[in-house]
Amino acid sequence: MKQILKYLKEHGVGIGLTLGSILVVLILHFFGTFDILELKTYDFRFTTVRGPLTGWRATDSTFIENGTDVVLVEVDDEAYRLMPEKGGWNEWPYPRVVWAHTIDNLSRAGAKVIAFDIQFDASKEGDDEIARAIIDAKARGTTVIISVKKATESTRIPPTYIAEPTAIIKAANPEVGLINDMMDEDGFSRQYQLWDELRHEPGKAHLTFGVKSVRAFLDIPDSTIPQFDTDLGVFNFGPLKIEAYGATNNFLVNYYGPPSGYKIPSEEYFPPWSTFSRYSLAYIIDTDLVTLNNPEEDIDWMNQFIPGEIPDWIQAIDDPVERTEMMAIMGLGENFDITSSPFYNKIVVIGVAVEVIHDSKSTPYYNYFGLQQLTPGMETHANAIQTLLHNNSINVYGKRLTQIQQDQNKFLTLYKHGQLILLLCIIAYILLSFMNPVLAGILIFIEGLVYFGLACGQFTNDSFWMVKVLLRKVFPDSFVIDHQSWFFSDLPGIGESTMIPIIVPIAGVLVTYTSNVIYKFLVEQRDKKFLKSTFSTYISPDLIDQMYEQKQQPKLGGESGYHTAFFSDIQSFSSFSEVLEPEKMVALMNEYLTEMTDILLNRKGTLDKYIGDAIVAFYGAPVPIEDQEYQACMTALEMEVKLVELREKWKSEEGWPEIVHNMQHRIGLGSGNIVTGNMGSTMRMNYTMMGDTVNISARLEASAKQYGIYIQVLDTTRNAVKERFEWRFLDFVLVKGKSIPVKTYELMSEKEKVTEEISTLLDAFHAAQDQYFAQNWDAAIKGFQESEKLENMFPGRNTNPSVIYIKRCEYLKENPPGDDWDGVWTLTAK
Repeated sequence: MKQILKYLKEHGVGIGLTLGSILVVLILHFFGTFDILELKTYDFRFTTVRGPLTGWRATDSTFIENGTDVVLVEVDDEAYRLMPEKGGWNEWPYPRVVWAHTIDNLSRAGAKVIAFDIQFDASKEGDDEIARAIIDAKARGTTVIISVKKATESTRIPPTYIAEPTAIIKAANPEVGLINDMMDEDGFSRQYQLWDELRHEPGKAHLTFGVKSVRAFLDIPDSTIPQFDTDLGVFNFGPLKIEAYGATNNFLVNYYGPPSGYKIPSEEYFPPWSTFSRYSLAYIIDTDLVTLNNPEEDIDWMNQFIPGEIPDWIQAIDDPVERTEMMAIMGLGENFDITSSPFYNKIVVIGVAVEVIHDSKSTPYYNYFGLQQLTPGMETHANAIQTLLHNNSINVYGKRLTQIQQDQNKFLTLYKHGQLILLLCIIAYILLSFMNPVLAGILIFIEGLVYFGLACGQFTNDSFWMVKVLLRKVFPDSFVIDHQSWFFSDLPGIGESTMIPIIVPIAGVLVTYTSNVIYKFLVEQRDKKFLKSTFSTYISPDLIDQMYEQKQQPKLGGESGYHTAFFSDIQSFSSFSEVLEPEKMVALMNEYLTEMTDILLNRKGTLDKYIGDAIVAFYGAPVPIEDQEYQACMTALEMEVKLVELREKWKSEEGWPEIVHNMQHRIGLGSGNIVTGNMGSTMRMNYTMMGDTVNISARLEASAKQYGIYIQVLDTTRNAVKERFEWRFLDFVLVKGKSIPVKTYELMSEKEKVTEEISTLLDAFHAAQDQYFAQNWDAAIKGFQESEKLENMFPGRNTNPSVIYIKRCEYLKENPPGDDWDGVWTLTAK
């Protein structure tokens, strides 16, 4: 329980932001914010992920093996060019006799259903011909369906009605089907209605054009209408199960491909796509009874599919034997086989395919292979009909993708979509919890990409669709060239296409990532501000950033660890106050302390405090530093260099006395166990240090004046970096107030910057020191006298180690320490 509470305390805000992000995205989803983008990914799955189900490229498709049940007869450019001028057959709208002739020819050619995507609601000459043709077609077993629309006239009672065919045509009892458009908010046709009702006739279903065609084709009884199965969420219609789109009487059309007349722009030698078999109306009327506008193309094309009819071009063969052989080849005369007709047992949809009449729709294949092309309205019906006949409905996760607010089961859809969003957002938050935002952002992008690939793959029943795409890009020679080389995925089977929302879950991930990153940024800035307010006077900004990244927070109390103490003090500082006015003294100290502190902070030191002219600092806390001894030594040397620059500057300025021109400072360094932390009261803390190493380091700074040196270092510090600097072994000394002696050294310079003068001095000094520890006092005195000549006695330096050792040797010569002497010298002053 404690672990849970601890986790919630640490991650409560992040979890809250994640849940809030999910809620915000669901609200936006409810009001349709993402609908347009979602619909574009819907189309993407048709054009890029799966591709067409039929057509000349889909050579291994299940749907090609079974064949399509719909054939298109189009009023196209060919019809405009070839329709005969006699009787005004070439003028739109065509005379009724054209359509009567079309019904006759198609029904005689074996069509089971002839569906007109053309209205006949205005009385015209020739209505009786159409009526006669409809009756004759019925006698041949062909059902004729005529499209009707639901119309509204505000002055009419009731205002809404069905615009039926003319009375004469209606008397022949053709089937009628509604063709009211179902458009999404972007103007695209993706849904198809099963039926509609008139407001004044609730409960009376008027089946749509496509549904009527399917009912006639499958011989479903006329009294049958789609019945909704609440358990399965489908409409039962005879042998068919139609997946409902939300709580509506609509379904999603599983478009089989681009417009049948579509040609790939970059492949001019390839034929049109031929999603459905298509024929020009000019060919359908081309029998021996009709002469086309171009005699050379008038071959009585339709005669070959009509029993008892022989095309003129066969009749024109003079040789009876050759004519008989050709009739046998074409299956005419006694050899006629109606099942060879392309219209046999098909639903023939008749409509307009020329754009000038503006009966066209935008479908998911609107932008295919870089060409924007509208689909003829008649072909949208063909796709809907074939979707129903194949029982090839599109399954939708959550039953709906867009316009959630308008659906009766809106909350069920939100619940289902919310599950996806929750799953992705939890993964995103976990990644954010354990990684920095950049790395987490990369992995979250990959998460979104994987989800995108899986969601797209569900539409083509190929979860590895995106993997195949990537593999094809990397290993193009390993893939066989077939339709998959164009669409990168296997074609799905019947009813295996599922639409899963893409934009909404990914939007949830983006909002989750953005909100948490912004929150982390604000918290980071707040925490950094707090750390800076606490430590900015002690340590450099880089160390503060490091403290934040390591989640170190200031707290009352100390922590023991290995650190390096730093003490500095200006030589004879009390003399400065005697010769400088207070204002000049403050200006001098501010300039000096600023320059020295900058060096300290740049070298990752922590400023403890100023004590008058003295600087107290340490290294390795609050942030560990691997090379703290090196940084401390470099600080001391760089301060020496900077002090030389300051002295030159002050010499060039008026108003500074000679004591300022010769200013020197002493530094003491020591490494060891030190306690650091915020010490004081809960109301006022000071980040400082304490411990034996601190006291010894302070003594080293103070005792440096006794030796006439300026940087005295404890052996623990020197041993860690002895190969990187040049040292003078100074003494084995017992400082005042301590019972354990320590070895101390003078830091001379960096190794690579050692001068010949320093090397000569150190050789002479250390040689004399060897005599000193061997108690050869005269030899030692002589050696130190030689080294003393090499000491740099600049202004302000009152003594040096050689002089100190000469006096010490003279004292010990008079007062021998004995044979058991360990070389320790006891300091009597701090």
